[in-house]
Amino acid sequence: MTRERKRRPRRRSGPPRHDSEPQRRRKTGTLSLKSSTAAAASTDTLLSRARTHWLFGEWQRLCELDAERIARQEERAAIALLVGSAHQQQGDHQATRHWARQAIQWGMAPSAVARLLAAGVHNTLGRMALLREDEAGIGRHFAASMKLAALNDTDTGTLVRARASQEAKALNQRLPVLTLPEPMVSEALPSAPDGFYRAFEDRFRGSREEIMRRVEVYLPFLVAVAERHPGVAALDLGCGRGEWLEVLETAGIEAEGIDQDAGMLGGCRELGLKVRQGDALAFLKQQPAASRISISLMHVVEHIPFEMLRSIVEQARRVLVPDGVLIMETPNPENVMVGSCNFYMDPTHRNPLPPPLLAFVPEYYGFERIKVLRLQEEPALHDKAHYAINDFLRGVSPDYAVLAQGKKVTATETSAGQQEQAAWEHNFGISLDQMIQRNAQRNDG
Repeated sequence: MTRERKRRPRRRSGPPRHDSEPQRRRKTGTLSLKSSTAAAASTDTLLSRARTHWLFGEWQRLCELDAERIARQEERAAIALLVGSAHQQQGDHQATRHWARQAIQWGMAPSAVARLLAAGVHNTLGRMALLREDEAGIGRHFAASMKLAALNDTDTGTLVRARASQEAKALNQRLPVLTLPEPMVSEALPSAPDGFYRAFEDRFRGSREEIMRRVEVYLPFLVAVAERHPGVAALDLGCGRGEWLEVLETAGIEAEGIDQDAGMLGGCRELGLKVRQGDALAFLKQQPAASRISISLMHVVEHIPFEMLRSIVEQARRVLVPDGVLIMETPNPENVMVGSCNFYMDPTHRNPLPPPLLAFVPEYYGFERIKVLRLQEEPALHDKAHYAINDFLRGVSPDYAVLAQGKKVTATETSAGQQEQAAWEHNFGISLDQMIQRNAQRNDG
């Protein structure tokens, strides 16, 4: 018979410490997902289990934690935030808001709430990248998740990758083997001969008038270029309903659009716009060098394979005049709701593109001037002195654009040239970092 060992209470050197309530609240004022001591890490506390569930993407188990028990924990704010992140991954936005507010009420800093919710998105995207065997995506998303969650990427990150890789392998083994054709490089844009995509755009993209108002933001970047190259046209790849073409025509700039969707092009032709049906990349390759003042892709890059995007940008560098402008607008995954939910409303979307990645592509192909424009945020957000949790979830600019100019121009002799220079120097939109910094400044003050 084995004799049961009696567990002795652990001794702690020094006088007993009695934390006051303000001190405990300061402890949970940051993300604080790391255990503070080796002893705490070794005990099976509710927080340590919640951290493990979060790291391994066990969202349902986190959502099932007992709310009353959480409320009795000293580290309840940190646990509440982890539970809120799990509900976010499960698509329950009402529960996400509830637990995020609860975490803040219990002492968690709003900036920490925003960081962990964003980290959870990257955690899930990293697992999706594993299933796609997307090495670049695996590294990028897991690294971003570890950084935002304030975790050590050299130990915890490696553990998470290993566990997620095992899950992915197990999932692949359970899936039937499917033989899918390799995507053709010429499949640049979605085609819907039955008019479905035209109807989808009309319902969810916004009215023509609204989209025309939005894309006018790009005019100051182009008018001076058009003046310097009279008679040279702009090219819109994936022109859709033709809003940008119509804005350019109204501004006196000649433009042509390419799209594969016959239903979309029919509407463009009714407006007298110059369009043709065809493959964007194939058409671009046929264009002479230095033959366009601008090449635009409005909500196109998220539909196409990354290698095709690279080919388009490389060809655009050749086809544009030296000071011509490349415009690529796409949904902004920095916005938590866009990156985790709204992006997938469109069944033809492939994956979100983080702004630094999309901006690097034209830089790699020799464009001298690169600018990121964050767009379509609520104007009232600019005047807020302090951002609430809902602002962190929804307030970051929901769209962004990368603008790239082959050769930087500094001449400002004309009015259009001065507007061009001012546009390149202006800061557009609201980023998550800006919101965090403003709240931090208010707290410091």
